[in-house]
Amino acid sequence: MIRSLIVDDEPLVRERLRTLLAGHADVEVVGEVGDGASALEAVRTLAPDVVFLDIQMPGLSGLEVAEVWRSEDALPIIIFVTAFDQFAVEAFRLHALDYLTKPIDPERFSESLDRVRELTGRTNRDEVDQRIRAMLAMHERRQAVRNHLVVRERDRYVLVPTAGIHCLEATGNYVRIQCERASHLLRSTLSAVEAKLDPQRFLRIHRSWIVNLEQVREAQPWTKGGWILVTRTGAKIPVGQQYHDVLSRILR
Repeated sequence: MIRSLIVDDEPLVRERLRTLLAGHADVEVVGEVGDGASALEAVRTLAPDVVFLDIQMPGLSGLEVAEVWRSEDALPIIIFVTAFDQFAVEAFRLHALDYLTKPIDPERFSESLDRVRELTGRTNRDEVDQRIRAMLAMHERRQAVRNHLVVRERDRYVLVPTAGIHCLEATGNYVRIQCERASHLLRSTLSAVEAKLDPQRFLRIHRSWIVNLEQVREAQPWTKGGWILVTRTGAKIPVGQQYHDVLSRILR
């Protein structure tokens, strides 16, 4: 049996997918959820073989959900469901991934399931995973700046608004996100996180630090001609030697 999970914020779409899946005896619906955060939890607890994943949902989009799965090396087979997002269609065609457009056509749906059967029959999915990762990397490069970052904390996922972030620090395989009254650890590289932040607000000032310009209180000279930035919470952040030119942007 192929274990499937339905993720869509529209009840009628979920019902449509359930009805279509009921016509395939080798597919079992193990769950359905209506938002991205619930999808993250459902994949962790239900371990589906395939996820029918809506792209546009409130809170976390389907593409953001898939990026979290990628960062955790937990990518299931994904069939994206879209109301015809032109960029998504282009990316899926380029990387030979499948997608369904709303309203969902039964014949097209059957074709998607045939692809799922082919993939689940393979013992090695490395090539498929590489295609999914490549598509998501393209999405990261093209997408608009994020309003929030997604951080996993034990058995829950926290949405951290970027407006409330004071600074970010690379520490080992993680990035520490410092807010006014809390800090979070995100498993990622500083460069990958930087690509999701508004470059007009966030500035890389050190190989290990990014600062929110709106939270900088002052700049102070430091030892050996160096500088530090002091945030509104009193945190002191060093400016790397190769980043001294950014001071002109801060102090102008």
